[in-house]
Amino acid sequence: MSGLKGIMTKDLLLKIAKRCVVLLTLPILLFANAAGPDPRFTGAPGDSTCARSGCHIGTAVNGGTGRVVLQLPGGLTYTPGQKQRIAVVITGDSTTRRYGYQATARLGSNEPNGQAGTFTAIAPDIILCQDGSERPAAGCRAAAPLEFISHGNSNNTSGRFEFDWTAPATDVGPVKIFVAANAANGNGQESGDKIYTTSVTLTPAASGTPRPAITATGGVVNGASFAAGVVSGSWTTIFGSNFAPGLKTWDGLIDASGNFPTAIDNVRVTIDGLPASMNFISANQINVQAPALTRTGMVPVVVTTPAGASETVMANVQREAPGLFLFTQTPIRFPAAVRATDGRFIAPADLFPGVTTEPAKPGDIVLLFGTGFGPTTPAVTPGRVFSGAAPLTDAASLRVRIGGMDVTPSFAGLSGSGLYQFNVTVPNLPDGNHPIEMLLNGQQIQTDVQLAIKR
Repeated sequence: MSGLKGIMTKDLLLKIAKRCVVLLTLPILLFANAAGPDPRFTGAPGDSTCARSGCHIGTAVNGGTGRVVLQLPGGLTYTPGQKQRIAVVITGDSTTRRYGYQATARLGSNEPNGQAGTFTAIAPDIILCQDGSERPAAGCRAAAPLEFISHGNSNNTSGRFEFDWTAPATDVGPVKIFVAANAANGNGQESGDKIYTTSVTLTPAASGTPRPAITATGGVVNGASFAAGVVSGSWTTIFGSNFAPGLKTWDGLIDASGNFPTAIDNVRVTIDGLPASMNFISANQINVQAPALTRTGMVPVVVTTPAGASETVMANVQREAPGLFLFTQTPIRFPAAVRATDGRFIAPADLFPGVTTEPAKPGDIVLLFGTGFGPTTPAVTPGRVFSGAAPLTDAASLRVRIGGMDVTPSFAGLSGSGLYQFNVTVPNLPDGNHPIEMLLNGQQIQTDVQLAIKR
């Protein structure tokens, strides 16, 4: 039902639950029923949807402007017996007031009737067997083995649900997850709600090679400063083991439309269940551009290779966590800096063999580069080539000091996808190395960054 009408008795709730139920091959069906939908309404083979059965009427399945997606931190593989957290994310329209779902997991070899793995609900969500009974701790009975997980009440207004799924104990071949969702208008009637469906297919991870592992502490960091955490759309480095047999970059993998790859040699990264754009892989390090993240706080990060998915590591998503890219980390941190007039690298002379570098002079306009500086206006979609100028939204809150002297950048914002550029005029300072300080909304870049100056 799309809304609650008074207090329902347990018998009435059970009757309602038997009228709108959906089966899961890891499909999900969303209903705004007080006790969740009946089973077998996920849109999987052998199932219906509440739109088709008349539980919710007025719009064809997937006929609205919203959608439902499944976010799987482990990517599109499963490791036998391994549990993973799955998110159902529903997008509605201007009429949507509440959300619901139902999902099922099925064997690829028997999509209508083959149960694959088991669900673990996060309250208030519920798990039903295909006969409409609530699943007991021992599991559904053999005569009705299919499980359906769904919302347990109609009060969800975020459109996001999470549950755990434990893969079958052995390699059973492909597994398909079906989901049906309801973006309900909350009018208390069965009309005007929108039903959306989707499904994903998981394949067993390759055996015989070790699974990837993300370093538990300091394994997900800013790609410039190496400070722990993630910022939407910014460059991120992941440290760990068993990522790839060798080094490889995205060379040749950016498509004709400028879209970055989300896999290199079947190595993938998800951040909060969303695919990250891949730039570089090696045995112990991966460089990615974070996707467009819609929330801050702790989110799951997973690396998936042909050997399977890593254990989930939680990383802190922040609105901004600025860092400058560097030429050197030791013994002195010199920034990756370029003089605007001639493109000459700014650093102490002969810093690198075979590369011409020279210190800046007072009055030079020097370009500094970083990542993690947060929103821009206009916003720039990550995951594709960008060339232009998108100023920082909070440019007025940016403070820059060189050698203790305040500097106002003539430009501060994105000049490339995830790449922030700062055009600064070198103040009148004596010869030597002078500290660069940058502060944005209380967040500062890494310490001890030095600009080489020679008059």
